Amino acid sequence: MEIDLEPLVNLLLKHRDLNLSGYSKSTLSRRITYFMGLNKINSVEELGELLVEDDVLFQEFLDKLTINVTEFFRDPHFWDKLTELLKSFLPRRIKSWSAGCSIGCEPYSLAMVFSEHRVLHEPIWATDFDKGALERAKTGVYTQNEIKNMPQRYMKYFTEEDGNYLVNPRIKALVRFEQHNLLQDEFPESEMDLILCRNVVIYFGHDVHEYLWQRFANALRPGGILFVGASEIIFDPGKYGLSLISHGFYRRR
Repeated sequence: MEIDLEPLVNLLLKHRDLNLSGYSKSTLSRRITYFMGLNKINSVEELGELLVEDDVLFQEFLDKLTINVTEFFRDPHFWDKLTELLKSFLPRRIKSWSAGCSIGCEPYSLAMVFSEHRVLHEPIWATDFDKGALERAKTGVYTQNEIKNMPQRYMKYFTEEDGNYLVNPRIKALVRFEQHNLLQDEFPESEMDLILCRNVVIYFGHDVHEYLWQRFANALRPGGILFVGASEIIFDPGKYGLSLISHGFYRRR
């Protein structure tokens, strides 16, 4: 049975400054129902009261609201294409943003590409809504499953310890993690050479897709590149001042 989420959405906006209106209704309903089941909460009204009163439960709610299924070099052939495209920036020092970076696999993958190919760059700005994911990202410790598609040449940037894989401190130092809400916080303006936002936008509603594609396009310098997920397609990219390079890659005109 479909649940009415509007009162909860309004309550969290008022008392927690949390704007959930842009999420896909089906996605939001599934995650809230799952969270209620985990915590034996019987109604949306009860959930709302608890989230307003209990800071610990609210943080747990935020953690469950975001999906942190990720891995290093997800869709490896896309990363090969990115490496090729980076040549167009030479000899400029690249300014990059990994938006919705989750537990850090994506920005660390980019840092390894920069290091391997001696690409000049500013510190990589890596952002996410989920504080818990960011804290884990900062540790730089990963499981076997999270490095399963790692090209062999990049394994030198890890140290194995007790079955986990630790990112080289030199690589960690290339990434700056920061909390950022894509629906509420400010975006850069015409200053990024490269933005990675992969498998994030698909969890929002159609109106938010358009909003985010435009904001990302505006954040890029002319000639800058937007790298999206394999299942994400920007229809009519010219509407946002973008042009298709190849599947997954768009350039600001």
